[in-house]
Amino acid sequence: MWKSLLIQRTIPLTASYLMLIIAGIALDNILHIAHLVWVGRYLGISGTIFFALSAVYSARKKKVIKSGTMKLFLRLHCNAGWIATLMIIVHSGVHFNAILPWAATALMMIVTASGHVGQYLVKKLKEEVKLKIKQIGITPEKDGNEEQYWDSLTVKALDQWRAMHRPMVAFLVLLTSIHIFSIFFFWNWR
Repeated sequence: MWKSLLIQRTIPLTASYLMLIIAGIALDNILHIAHLVWVGRYLGISGTIFFALSAVYSARKKKVIKSGTMKLFLRLHCNAGWIATLMIIVHSGVHFNAILPWAATALMMIVTASGHVGQYLVKKLKEEVKLKIKQIGITPEKDGNEEQYWDSLTVKALDQWRAMHRPMVAFLVLLTSIHIFSIFFFWNWR
């Protein structure tokens, strides 16, 4: 069981995702201790800019941007997304005073997890399962290899992550836009 691709990839990815959350909470606490809570407010703006920057990958993928390698744009997308997520975690802090920002933050965490899964698991699992099939020369249907069967099911399930990731991103953009507009609407403009 411990040699399963699902276990080998899930544990490190879960740990790195939890480290992102812990880092965000730690940075928020440091700002509170240093009496620099106001910095967190502006990290929301920076985080939103980084999320917008991460969207250039989609523009490159759809050939709106014609130069540059997909690998470079994917790396930019992932790194900008992680930096944005960290900034937004600090921005949102541990404050329970409004539903909309918390809903947007929760959805952002789901979108980040979904992107994390999509980036690493789908690619690596496909490669590893193909390599296993080639090396071992078996198929689960013919040889009854249970581990291989579960690995292939994992790949199939994770291969469909985009069908959920894209609508969640669109909904996150909507919630973020509503949050930003509500800030401007209720801002004290004196």
